[in-house]
Amino acid sequence: MLKVILIGPITQDTIVKGKSIYSSTGGAVYYHAGVLSSLGIDTTALVTIAKEDQDLLAAFPENVNVVPIFVKETLHFENIYPQDNPHYRIQRAYIPDNPIKPKYISKVNLKGLDAILLGPLCPADIPLETLKFISKSGVPIYLGAQGYLRHLKDHQIILKPWKDFKTFLKYAKMLFLDENEARVMVGQKFGDLCEIAKSITSSGPEETIITQGNLGAFVYSKKYGKCVRISACTPKIIKDPTGLGDTFMAAYAASRFKKHSPKDSGIFAAATAAIKIENKGAFSGSKKSVMMRVSKYFTNKKMDK
Repeated sequence: MLKVILIGPITQDTIVKGKSIYSSTGGAVYYHAGVLSSLGIDTTALVTIAKEDQDLLAAFPENVNVVPIFVKETLHFENIYPQDNPHYRIQRAYIPDNPIKPKYISKVNLKGLDAILLGPLCPADIPLETLKFISKSGVPIYLGAQGYLRHLKDHQIILKPWKDFKTFLKYAKMLFLDENEARVMVGQKFGDLCEIAKSITSSGPEETIITQGNLGAFVYSKKYGKCVRISACTPKIIKDPTGLGDTFMAAYAASRFKKHSPKDSGIFAAATAAIKIENKGAFSGSKKSVMMRVSKYFTNKKMDK
């Protein structure tokens, strides 16, 4: 059985979608865990959270081993989707300083792991010293870039350039980010996303995956020497768009663990994300449900053998 560890903060989320307002457990690690555990992968989640908010951990699937790092305060995010538009989000947040230091990593056994997925939500969450420490284990690192670009301005999340990203990326096997984050990172408001992905990959990762919401995604792979365009999978209904990028990341990584091609893995991830958006919270489907969706929506899009 494949074995992975997820590292990052848990959040108390408030989701505002049209006239609907509800609270939820959040954080990249939470959404990663939903996907990987549903696919039968042995999953451990090392998360920062305040003791008083431990009830948030109940949202994790029962088969996930959750290892809490207790901190004074939990991160709070408010995800607002104006006019019920899932492709436009305003984020407000309260972000305490809770860095995951190397000493905390010693709480889990890194031996025999197939991968480590890192899901920082702000620049301080997983500092460079921690990334270096993890890399010494020799376990492949799959890194979500979003947290390193997120900053607060009047309690609202804005993106700022990740100035020293090249120092971080040499430790990552794969990098995941969305189009806005990619453009801010390289300083290009316009231009070809394939070229941007290729440029980012030159800093270290074997692959860079850039998502575009309902427009799909781009994947650049050094091994294949080309950029692959992935079409989005249309959902039946839109209930909860929060965590879609995290869901895509985990599903893509899970498929690549199985040595499937970037194209096949992108299609698998797109189908997984479509199923997730149809329900509140993290993905809770199965590999069978994803493959049925792949068959239905991607019949005319040839998959690699």
